Amino acid sequence: MASNNTVFANEIIENKMTELMNTYLNIHSLLTVDDSLVESAGLRKTINKYTYNGKVENLAKGAANTTKGSVSFVPAHYDVKRYQQTFLYNDIDVLTDPYLLDVAVKGAAAVMANQIADEYFTELAKITNTYNYTGETIAYNDIVDALSEIDREIETGMFIVMGASGRNAIRKDPDFIASRQGEILYTGQFGTICGLPVVYSKKVPENTVYITNKEAVRFFVKRQATVEQDKDIETKENTVVYERHGLIALVDDTASIIVSKSA
Repeated sequence: MASNNTVFANEIIENKMTELMNTYLNIHSLLTVDDSLVESAGLRKTINKYTYNGKVENLAKGAANTTKGSVSFVPAHYDVKRYQQTFLYNDIDVLTDPYLLDVAVKGAAAVMANQIADEYFTELAKITNTYNYTGETIAYNDIVDALSEIDREIETGMFIVMGASGRNAIRKDPDFIASRQGEILYTGQFGTICGLPVVYSKKVPENTVYITNKEAVRFFVKRQATVEQDKDIETKENTVVYERHGLIALVDDTASIIVSKSA
């Protein structure tokens, strides 16, 4: 026989898991959370990736443009997903070790954060702007040239995401060391390249670096996080279900570029 009696309030577990998951994912610095789907019907979101093509002309008095600008777009369809994590615990286990539930909550939050992070990097890999470097490893000048490719007048809000191979290569790059005026020799680490913050992740492919901003990828929330619990009053076995509904999509890569090694 099952009962709705719970040992811990749903709100307590829900708030803790959400806070932990966002901490593990560092979600607010990597992407934008968008709740526009909450009030709208349907479980599908169509993302239009826009491209403007135009040309500036120097014209004499009274002359008209010979070319006209135009906007083209490619639609991409995304379906809302249910992100769910379920775990069990027994009242006796918690009485034996009061930290057991805390460990379970942390573990479940980490697993869900890892899943969402995987999908975030899947979307980053869809960035259409690319720059190929020819050296054996990426260099400071490659970051400079890649930024020139996307040619953003204002780079506020942009950041660099790289893995261990890129980090190690940049740390040894003499141009980078010179740009920091010797600071790297003392600290052994760095937080910015070309004025852009650097984020590290093991999920970045070998010989690949992403330059992007938090507006490029959005987490469209369909329903906020919820927790439900059930308890078997005979066995004292508790089931905790934590879920979020939404989708992760690349919406604007005009200020993003993938830097990778030439084949």
